[in-house]
Amino acid sequence: MRADVFIAQKLQISRSKAEKLFAKGQVLLNGAIPTKQGIPLKAQDEIALLNPPQTLNTSLNSDSAPLGFSNPKQSYHTKPEGFKIPILYQDEDLLILNKPAGLVVHRTNEQDEQFTLVQWLQNQNFPLSNLGDSYRAGIVHRLDRGTSGAIVIAKNNFAHENLKQQLQTRQMGRYYLCVIDQALKESLIINSPLVRHSKNRLKYITTNSQNPNAKPAKTAFFKIATTRNIQSNCELIGAKLFSGRTHQIRVHLSSINRHILGDSFYGYQDCKCKNLLTQNLQDRILLHSHLLYLQHPKSGEILHIYAPIFQEMQDFLNLNFDLKSFCDSLGNLIFPLDKLYQSAFVPND
Repeated sequence: MRADVFIAQKLQISRSKAEKLFAKGQVLLNGAIPTKQGIPLKAQDEIALLNPPQTLNTSLNSDSAPLGFSNPKQSYHTKPEGFKIPILYQDEDLLILNKPAGLVVHRTNEQDEQFTLVQWLQNQNFPLSNLGDSYRAGIVHRLDRGTSGAIVIAKNNFAHENLKQQLQTRQMGRYYLCVIDQALKESLIINSPLVRHSKNRLKYITTNSQNPNAKPAKTAFFKIATTRNIQSNCELIGAKLFSGRTHQIRVHLSSINRHILGDSFYGYQDCKCKNLLTQNLQDRILLHSHLLYLQHPKSGEILHIYAPIFQEMQDFLNLNFDLKSFCDSLGNLIFPLDKLYQSAFVPND
């Protein structure tokens, strides 16, 4: 049964109302916000509602009556029962999380009713910097909704100001992993400014430096492994950001006719990789912030924080690539992205 059909039947509402719940980000499937409402459900799946909090029994052969809301006045700001975000590092100044795919980092305005990372932080009572709007509390940088991985949160204004400065001076940076639909000819650096698309204001394209609206953007892409699936040409690559523009990795890849698997917004259509269209991978693009490095605002210590790959992406990589040399003793994939980058480029690139 489709998830939207299940919601409609379980809550005794119309399909259109169920679809609106998905569109507003008020439904979680197995702890993540799905980007498609028509995903087929399995017997052990868990659906949670955010407005108000409610976990629904997804046993597909259940004869139980539709569940009602326990508290119809409760705000969507409350996290659903059992929803957790892995903590990678924490002290009195910083919090570094492994953001799951499907979760929006912050709202775009006060009227936006999507459940966000910021709301989760507030529900957990973490102290947060307050330099900007309340719905961006603690946020130093962001990750796209469909992207997973390491994200740093400032617990106070001193840390926030320091980290923002590090972003500008490149003392703080990120390495990403992604799977693309066509292998790179070679590792390369793309240094092309970005500008908003003239017809779709949510989208960006590359442009030339003479464009008055151009924002400088530079990304290094380095080859890691090509699929062992002979019917496909998809490839696992690393990406290092030298700037932090919205959708930067996705736009730069699109400019050379390469697309991240699942990223239909920037032109991905299809590939022959196995297991791509399963439920676990329909809600994300295969882009993961795997390594975050920064200088601690107070101690000055250089931190290198790895964000483990989430299980659905790790399963996909294990199925489609020969990556035994990157596995630790527990079988988890850990990519030394800084060393892989340095082996592909001279240090001063």
